[in-house]
Amino acid sequence: MTGMVAWQVWPSEKPDVAVPARVCDDALPGADIAALLPEKGKPFTQWHAGVLNPEHPYTRKAPGTCKVYGGGKSVRIEHSLYAKADYTMKEVARDASATGATRITLGEAEGFHKGDTTSLFTDCSSDQGRAVMEVDVTYQMTSGRAVIQKMAALAADTLRLEARKLWACDGADQLPNGTPRIG
Repeated sequence: MTGMVAWQVWPSEKPDVAVPARVCDDALPGADIAALLPEKGKPFTQWHAGVLNPEHPYTRKAPGTCKVYGGGKSVRIEHSLYAKADYTMKEVARDASATGATRITLGEAEGFHKGDTTSLFTDCSSDQGRAVMEVDVTYQMTSGRAVIQKMAALAADTLRLEARKLWACDGADQLPNGTPRIG
């Protein structure tokens, strides 16, 4: 009889993942993450290294990485800067046209999805020289257009924030709001 009582009070469904309104050092909208993670399962957790939120007083120009977990899935968001033509927008266009890549555009920004990662780049030249800023969102192996669109939306939000407020890229204010175009 005790086994039956214990079974009746044991929770029958998984808890909500409960993604907060802001994630990654309060830098990014939680809705972008919630769109990728399951609604139920293991609780939401996150960690970050480097700079994600350019609004914080300790911020200096440095790359940043954030990883979020929930419902048994994880999403990794990373931004970095290629200075002095280590990687150019011409090379981005080449890689976006490669076999197995899905092209992504956001105004003058361009990138691609391949395997489990969506990468979005923008010219980040300034008075200090030529550079390209990159945002990578790594989630899961997919060729599904809906999942790629969600990953690209997260990459676009990160790209706009970091290009405008951290790296101060020339032309960053011309990056359009909204979601990128896929294909």
